[in-house]
Amino acid sequence: MKKIIVLYDAEKADTFESDIKPLLGDAACKFLAFEGQSLDALSEGQKVLLWLGDAALKSLLLIAVRQAWQIGVIPHPDMNRALKLFRGLGTAEEAIAKILSDPDPVTMDLMVCNQQCVLGSVMIGNPEVMMPAALMDENWWCKIKNFFVLLLSFRQTSLVSYQMTTEKEAQVNTAALSMALVYRPGNSEFTKRTIGETEKDEATLNAVIFSPRSIVESLHFLWTKFLPKQVKTQERLPSYLGHIKTASLTVKSSSGLLNISIDGEPFQAEALNAKIEADALQTIGLVLPEKQPLSEQKEAVRVSNLPKGQVVKELVNRPLSWIHHSDPEEVKETFIAIHENAQSSESYKVLMVLSALLATVGLFANATPVIIGAMILAPLMSPIISLSMGVLRQNIELISTSGKTLLVGIGLAMVFGTVLTWLIPLTMITPEIQARLSPNLLDLGVAIFSGVAAAYASARSEVAKSLAGVAIAVALVPPLGVAAIGIGWWDWPIFSGAFLLFLTNLVGIILAAAATFLMMGFSPFHLAKRGLLIASVSVVLVSIPLVLAFNGLVEKQRITTVLQQLVFENIQVKDIRVISNEDYIIAVKLMANRILQTDDIVAVKSKMEKELGHAILLEAQLVVVQ
Repeated sequence: MKKIIVLYDAEKADTFESDIKPLLGDAACKFLAFEGQSLDALSEGQKVLLWLGDAALKSLLLIAVRQAWQIGVIPHPDMNRALKLFRGLGTAEEAIAKILSDPDPVTMDLMVCNQQCVLGSVMIGNPEVMMPAALMDENWWCKIKNFFVLLLSFRQTSLVSYQMTTEKEAQVNTAALSMALVYRPGNSEFTKRTIGETEKDEATLNAVIFSPRSIVESLHFLWTKFLPKQVKTQERLPSYLGHIKTASLTVKSSSGLLNISIDGEPFQAEALNAKIEADALQTIGLVLPEKQPLSEQKEAVRVSNLPKGQVVKELVNRPLSWIHHSDPEEVKETFIAIHENAQSSESYKVLMVLSALLATVGLFANATPVIIGAMILAPLMSPIISLSMGVLRQNIELISTSGKTLLVGIGLAMVFGTVLTWLIPLTMITPEIQARLSPNLLDLGVAIFSGVAAAYASARSEVAKSLAGVAIAVALVPPLGVAAIGIGWWDWPIFSGAFLLFLTNLVGIILAAAATFLMMGFSPFHLAKRGLLIASVSVVLVSIPLVLAFNGLVEKQRITTVLQQLVFENIQVKDIRVISNEDYIIAVKLMANRILQTDDIVAVKSKMEKELGHAILLEAQLVVVQ
């Protein structure tokens, strides 16, 4: 029976003699202190135990494959990456017990890159980005430090063009900031957090490509993948990530030499050739994950979101911008839809008339469900979003077309709403009408958030169904209906208040939608700044009366709060309502167990004036409670 060869770390010979060697007991072993010497004298098929650190293991594993050694691995103080490769080693005592009691070897795959054995991962790209990204599993303070290191490096780095070829000759030409290649995704914290771990081993390598088009996307990566303690991976990759699963991968770059790091050791090369040597290594004493049969393994190339074509040329060798400007080809469908929505069609006009009539009836009937139906039916949101895109990109044709369509819709709503008002013999201001006569900053806030939602839904077809909810939230048609009622009644306060609400919604949506499209990369900032400036000025001008109205609302709330805290002897003050905060007209309900006299009302009024520090006009409803 051949003796077991035990290769141990010569630099830690004392530790081996005291802690490891006694664990081997009476096993027939030959001990060799390894200092990098040649091991050609060892016969093929030899059983070899290794008590070595990562660096020595890397140099021996390819020899073990070539010599068909049966290797057993014993945990070593300098063994870090190898512990993830050789799973379930346990303690030295446990590992040795498994090796000695397990006579049959089990084969495992080995990853090789540029003729070097890979224990953990291969990184390609800017070293300033790769090094902090490789430290994702460090403590919180280390993460914070590396977060700011990455943040600063993103602003100073640029993407590099790469040409990749898989085992099955699939070609991928893209631009990326960095790449990580691993055998098991769990072997690297970077790949584990981006594509998740696998339950079974496959004879394939996994390449994760990090290709942010902007600093905003880089920040999203840091916030969602780098900082959290635990990350839940999703089936769909973010737009800045790609994933290739293949048996071999060749990577080249037209930008020059590749910056490569294998298990933390950096070097440069003209090309990277990585592959998985299937069932290359014979191991003993290891409990390996279940192996996926070769017949069931499939190559996967998930790079549809990565830069391609002309976009690669625009991104390469340029510092990352804060916001990515989408290539027209990437958002071609969105532009086509927006141009179509800017057109005035027969169906648009019919829906506009019907929604205006429905809203007017609902306002007179004080029927909220009817008014909501009119909001959903109204097609006004489409030309407004098209107008915001035209303003953003300074597209005169789109501005003109969508503007005319918008004016046609407004005109139809006003005309038919006014005619219907003349036909309805009612002149009572319902609560639904009253609610649209005094717009304030809160209404502008609703318009801005609705504009953001509408722009996002327009650019993302998968959430376009949410546009109905946006239409309900911003309520464009009901203010037009109230304005039409104001014209029909020839009542300027009603018309002006309602039309101001409509203008608030309109300019708020245009500004917010334009800003959202800018953030989503639909226009470069130098082109968008003029349109954004015009929209911002319009919002500021509209905001002047809104600020005054909002201040009035705040003042009414203050007066109501002060009066609610007052206590009167034998009199209860209920239903306090501030009719006018400027003239201090206050309506209240006074409740008592007797008929209140004029002196009682004067006493209540005097106490209120003293508390408010201002003379008031009191409208009191007297209620006797027995």
